[in-house]
Amino acid sequence: MARKTESRQLAWERLESAREDGGMFKLDWEVHRAKVPGGWLVLVLHNTQGLTFYPDPDHEWDGASSR
Repeated sequence: MARKTESRQLAWERLESAREDGGMFKLDWEVHRAKVPGGWLVLVLHNTQGLTFYPDPDHEWDGASSR
């Protein structure tokens, strides 16, 4: 008997991004995060891409910068 395979996807959430002085970036930066076990995957899209892991076991990060 064949097992039914479950469709799985990363759920990416787009984050708002601005300079510390409140102005918007002159460049088109896109920042996204996805909840994964132990923290978040953070993806930055611009002329190139960057991906990093942000450890946060309890997923307390609300997507904002700490001040």
